[in-house]
Amino acid sequence: MLTRITRIPRVAVGIAVFAGREGSDIVIDVVDNGIGLPKENRSRLLEPYVTTREKGTGLGLAIVGRIMEDHGGCIELGDAADKIPGQRGAWMRLRFAAEAAAANDTQPARQSQSPQLATNA
Repeated sequence: MLTRITRIPRVAVGIAVFAGREGSDIVIDVVDNGIGLPKENRSRLLEPYVTTREKGTGLGLAIVGRIMEDHGGCIELGDAADKIPGQRGAWMRLRFAAEAAAANDTQPARQSQSPQLATNA
């Protein structure tokens, strides 16, 4: 017979997405309520093969950063509480120049050497 000793509270995983304009930029904010991102060396999370997860490959954010650069944008990493006071978790901002987005519609994608890195840290 099994007896429950403690009850582990279940926390619903939540993701909020915000989109808007900031000056001449288009911004998309993604906020979650997970464990967040480490403050130390946060910008390194955008480099290939850098991860803090036991089973992570370290490729996800590097790929996103590269795609953002290819479209004239950048990715910024921060704490959810910076966007929503009292919120725990991570905040990721995708930033595009509105003019670059319009120009990319008429020009072929450019080749780049490395992803553009930006952080809120």
